[in-house]
This record gives sequence, C-alpha cells and structure tokens, in this order.
Amino acid sequence: MAHFAGDMAVLEELGTLREKTVEVIKESLGTKRDEIDLSLSDLILIPMEKLPEDDREFLLKIVQELEGDAKLKIVRR
Repeated sequence: MAHFAGDMAVLEELGTLREKTVEVIKESLGTKRDEIDLSLSDLILIPMEKLPEDDREFLLKIVQELEGDAKLKIVRR
C-alpha cells in the first residue's frame, strides 16, 4: 500500500467552452497557456459580458457549485 500526504486532485469533465471564451479568459488572466487553473478569485477578473451567453451561463453555474478552495481547470485540446 502507498501513503500520500498532501493535496489530491479530482478531475471531472464538465463541458466545453467556445474558443472565443477561452481567449477572453486567457487575456483577462494574462496567460498564453493551454491549461488554466481558475480559482474563485480569478473568476472575478473575467469580463462575463464579453462571453457568449451559453458559455457565460455555464461558467456561472459551475462557480455556484465550487467550494472555496476548489479550482476549475480549462484544458485546450
């Protein structure tokens, strides 16, 4: 048996965002990476009014379900 100390990541695929949405998020956070870890504090930096309506509603739904220390990982495929 192995014993792990520290944090553990649990990943679950929640859906797909449009390319435009990902570009707005990357620009808002000042990153060019294809993998983005968003915390709740990062989400307030994103101008939701620039996002397509479906993606905006999707992100707002996810934000409501996130716990304080959880992160949303966006991976460009």
